[in-house]
Amino acid sequence: MDKPTVSPSRFVEIMNERLTCHPLYREGMRVYAIPAHSERPRSLVCVGPRGTEGICATIENIVRGECDVFPDIGQDWPPQRQPRPPMHEHRAR
Repeated sequence: MDKPTVSPSRFVEIMNERLTCHPLYREGMRVYAIPAHSERPRSLVCVGPRGTEGICATIENIVRGECDVFPDIGQDWPPQRQPRPPMHEHRAR
């Protein structure tokens, strides 16, 4: 049996629905497509408290097992971030 194919916006909706049902869900967790409202988003971003990205990655894998996304969204969890400067670099004024 073939998996249904969904749009990127529907895929994000499904992920957010599943996210709120996850036992580790916390207020403020949410998935967004980047760039927002694009028909061809390049990636996903997950926002929320610490640990949210791991939960989002798990849900993404489950939903991808149930449906295909077209056009597809890249699977870079978590998105690459720029390193933060060390906290000891603050100067007294």
